[in-house]
Amino acid sequence: MCIDSNCGRKEVDTKIDELLTKHKNQPGGVLNFFREYMKVYGNPPSRIINKAAVAFDREETEIEDLLYSCNILRHATPGVHRISICMGTTCYLRGAQQVLKAFCGELGVSPGETTADGQFYLEVVRCLGACDFGPSVMVDNEIHPRVSPDKVSSIIKSYS
Repeated sequence: MCIDSNCGRKEVDTKIDELLTKHKNQPGGVLNFFREYMKVYGNPPSRIINKAAVAFDREETEIEDLLYSCNILRHATPGVHRISICMGTTCYLRGAQQVLKAFCGELGVSPGETTADGQFYLEVVRCLGACDFGPSVMVDNEIHPRVSPDKVSSIIKSYS
């Protein structure tokens, strides 16, 4: 039974240190660390961003800018699930606008809005970094490749 606010924190900090060590000297280590961290713990609090900044010898603002520009981090995510539609050049040319239109129709919202039940937040992003698999959609940090309008309903249902 936990009797203080630090219950389990030491074990979590040990696991985070292991993740930092794993990614520290790898190309793309900062992004890979945060992707792996978020799969387990969700959005990182400022103390984790600070810890990563120290480990990767970067400024906190540099880490935050990187995470925001890569659509990994948000100040707040409205909705239980965040759906990001890539509108980068490759995805756009491969039909991302039709995919976006299908998501808007299925969910009854426009980009930047949350469904009435609070389950889904829809947004448009510039790039998801999955250009070879476009049009790409990311739901809760999971990439869905080669999405076509007829796949939209099943993607939504898999998160309902």
